[in-house]
Amino acid sequence: MAFLMHKLLRKQDAGIFIGGVLWLLLSCGFSFGVESDINCLKSIKASLQDTLGYLNSSWDFSNNTEGFICNFLGIECWHPHESKVLNIKLSDLGLKGSFPRGVENCTSLTGLDLSSNQLNGPLPTDIDKIITFITSLDLSSNSFTGQIPMKLSNCSYLNVLKLDNNKFSGIIPPELGQLTRIKTFSVANNQLSGPVPDFNNTSFGPESYANNTGLCGGPLKHCPPV
Repeated sequence: MAFLMHKLLRKQDAGIFIGGVLWLLLSCGFSFGVESDINCLKSIKASLQDTLGYLNSSWDFSNNTEGFICNFLGIECWHPHESKVLNIKLSDLGLKGSFPRGVENCTSLTGLDLSSNQLNGPLPTDIDKIITFITSLDLSSNSFTGQIPMKLSNCSYLNVLKLDNNKFSGIIPPELGQLTRIKTFSVANNQLSGPVPDFNNTSFGPESYANNTGLCGGPLKHCPPV
């Protein structure tokens, strides 16, 4: 009898031990995720010039209460008391600088809106590694330059891609036609040229490509023979 009780207790201890290990692993994973998102926003704030002081007045990292970043201007979380960032909406805040690479540390991010600011320079060529799970990307009405990165086509969850009113040049990567979930697309008012992408599952009107005199194909004029 004593032997059986000993075995049962050992099994119970083992179960408690395994349960404790699983809890610890989950807690560590959650803590890492929260810390990662906090570092994401710290990096964004550090990399951008906050000319109107909106971020400086709202993004206060001295507060360590649970979910504190969810009260920041332009930040939406999965849950108000859990520091996992769902959307970043920083439109029309007078922000200056280049595309904030620190966004990659917001690992659960699905929406990024940096429209109507004064951001410039090229977009990262490895942008697909930075915004892997993004469903909505709005960079319109800035001063971004260079080519539209081909690897945006790897952001397969994109429903909304707005790059209008910038200074992008070169061709629109034909690979963007592989974005099967895309519903809203605009590159109007840039300096683009060449054929427009062939989106297999949807089509976009000429307004999506307006004021790029070098673009052709699709809803625009026919492309000249090569």
